[in-house]
Amino acid sequence: MNSNHNDYEKIEDGLSNKLIYRITEKENSKIVIDFSRDKQEFKNFLNVYQILLKINISIPKLYEVNQKQYKIYMEDFGKNRFNKIYNKDNLYKLLKLAVENIIVIQNESNLNNLKNLKEYTFEDLKIELKEFVTFYIPTNKNSNFPTSKFYELWKSVFYAQNYNMKSFVHKDFEFVNLFFLENYESHLQCGIIDFQSAFMGFIGWDLLSLLENPRINFTRDFNDKLIKYFYDKTPTIRNLNTFREQYYVLSLARQTRLLGRWKKLFSINNDYQFLDYLKITKSRTIATLNNIKNHELRLIYEKYL
Repeated sequence: MNSNHNDYEKIEDGLSNKLIYRITEKENSKIVIDFSRDKQEFKNFLNVYQILLKINISIPKLYEVNQKQYKIYMEDFGKNRFNKIYNKDNLYKLLKLAVENIIVIQNESNLNNLKNLKEYTFEDLKIELKEFVTFYIPTNKNSNFPTSKFYELWKSVFYAQNYNMKSFVHKDFEFVNLFFLENYESHLQCGIIDFQSAFMGFIGWDLLSLLENPRINFTRDFNDKLIKYFYDKTPTIRNLNTFREQYYVLSLARQTRLLGRWKKLFSINNDYQFLDYLKITKSRTIATLNNIKNHELRLIYEKYL
């Protein structure tokens, strides 16, 4: 980093290829994101940023874009990240604040503005399910797992839902990417970052990413209430029962991928936090199965989970 700055601090960003720093000059600070290890993410970030600028939400202001170095200098939202400040007393407030922002995004998104985003398909889902088959199943010594049947069942279930994959999806809309901005009002108190992986998909995708969070073991006490709230505030959703069924099918798919992902990352890094995530994910998967109508799919999970 530039030594002319009074101070800089490297910020952890999980499993991402990008490097993030907080730099301080006198009493002012800004965030620098270095995308040089993944130049496509740099382009994606700028593309999605232009989409979100047209929506009434809080995203960081951009101060400078260095096209040659693939660096972005932007507003610092501070340190009140949702995953750092939540507790049993403010959990519902933070969840509802986040849901309010998903509602605003869905109600203000313009399909014409999303045309450059990739649309999610069953082939994408199959790639994600493969992580479960490749990394979770073998470590559980399940050598007789019916892989072909598993994929065929998922294909049948996926297409039976008749998804409309035309809505904006942040992809990682969870507490680690949300900040509480106390100087703002209403839903703008929720600052949103890390949106460069956005795509077109199911209208409730970010809702399930938030409520079925695999990294934080908060209860599901508010989930049904907030699913209904999201439905009531999003006019394009026509039927609550259909929406709930679609929600839980994709929630099961996401949890399935993560079961494999945590196993893979533990084997690579030998970091026991991934086993903690695995435990939470398995618990959420079991809860989700109670909302899955396909009997054959449920049986496979009950047998091999």
